[in-house]
Amino acid sequence: MRLGTSTTIAFNRPYGRKEEIPNAVKLCAEAGYKVLDMNFHDCANFPTPLLTDKWQWWVDSIADAAARYGVEFSQSHLHFYEVFSVGDDEAGEKEEIIRRCMKGSAMLGVKWAVTHAATMWNVPDLRKKSLDGNIQYFREKLEIAEALDLHIAIENLWDLNICPKRRYTSTAEELVELVDALDSERIGIAWDFEHASIMEQDQILALRMIGSRLKATHVSDHYGIQADHQIPYFGVTKWEEFLPVLKEIEYEGDFVYETHRYTQHMPDELLPGALRFSIEVGNYLLDLMDRTTLK
Repeated sequence: MRLGTSTTIAFNRPYGRKEEIPNAVKLCAEAGYKVLDMNFHDCANFPTPLLTDKWQWWVDSIADAAARYGVEFSQSHLHFYEVFSVGDDEAGEKEEIIRRCMKGSAMLGVKWAVTHAATMWNVPDLRKKSLDGNIQYFREKLEIAEALDLHIAIENLWDLNICPKRRYTSTAEELVELVDALDSERIGIAWDFEHASIMEQDQILALRMIGSRLKATHVSDHYGIQADHQIPYFGVTKWEEFLPVLKEIEYEGDFVYETHRYTQHMPDELLPGALRFSIEVGNYLLDLMDRTTLK
């Protein structure tokens, strides 16, 4: 299992400034990262070239930086939105961005592109309607993925911030149900440890249920829903209690940070050291995983 990080770890800079992704790749590589997750979603929420007709040139520049600094993009994060809650015009714009994210992922050599399922709100049978709607939606995405030789991993969500309303796929059970219904070798599950921690889920049982469907990870910690996406041990998650289950279920993917709040207020001068420290923490966890057994 390899340690990786999302480009978000260097994208969000103080006072709302956004780092150029090729330079974020450089910073991560110089700190020692060899595996990256290209977070297209964040780039879709700010005025980046992804939103312009120069988006392919932009992706090429990111690929060039990865080749120059010897890093691999094993994962990506696609743009996402609440598919069942927007009008046709907005949906058309969102879908064009998602197509760019998928093609860009393929251009970078990504195998697993992570995304979110949507929730069918304001219906009495939320789970059933959401399942049916997502099956239809992702079948269309799988056709695109097939043409691009790309795979899609659907991520577990959290809904404490909207309680008593809830989001579909906030549980392993719903993720498994959706992925099994889609029944494709190109579909799998991405497990976000922080989301599960916020929801106080038993991650051993959840990961055992997911089993071989697990294809990608998002690794971060929190000390409350207003202080999320920190590196491990900067929050309340008890990593040693469940991490060995990844070895038990024979997870073959990477262990990838999604920790943008860890560095977003940090001066540029401190960023290289912070990135190196994040690698030290990640390597500690990988070693812990190898030498620890479940109780």
